[in-house]
Amino acid sequence: MPTAFERWKTELLIVGNIVQDGDTSTPPDEAHRRFQRYCAMLDALTGKEGGQYALAIFQSVQAEHDYGAYQTANRAAWRFGETAYCTALLHELPRLIASLPDWAGDFLVGIANGAGTPNASTISCFNALLATAPPADQAQITAFIAQQEDDGWFEHCPGVLGHP
Repeated sequence: MPTAFERWKTELLIVGNIVQDGDTSTPPDEAHRRFQRYCAMLDALTGKEGGQYALAIFQSVQAEHDYGAYQTANRAAWRFGETAYCTALLHELPRLIASLPDWAGDFLVGIANGAGTPNASTISCFNALLATAPPADQAQITAFIAQQEDDGWFEHCPGVLGHP
């Protein structure tokens, strides 16, 4: 019998796969309903539900064009605190880098932009967790960061991420 979390996650993964413009397989009213439900599910989270919810949020990021929904997802994931946020993001980064690199960069630059602010501790948290990631994941993530430092998401803040 599925748990409440499993039912919630199953629904989140369905509605989080944002219907793209030009997709004629889903009627526009159904696409709108899913979008609204996705945002409502995320807005309902308090951050006290547990780290598995933060992970499910990043797993729900599946589409290139989100029409603002994934910013809602990002804000919801932050409610779980920096450790849960960074742990969940690190778990999903290999997939995001491979299939949705712009979302990987968008989420990571939110951490990197904390340099010199009260949110700088998140950089240390991310880098410490990255140092304990499986070697293959660590290599993929650090290579992505290095590439984006040259001409991309992190060209304004090289050396911030990926260095414990």
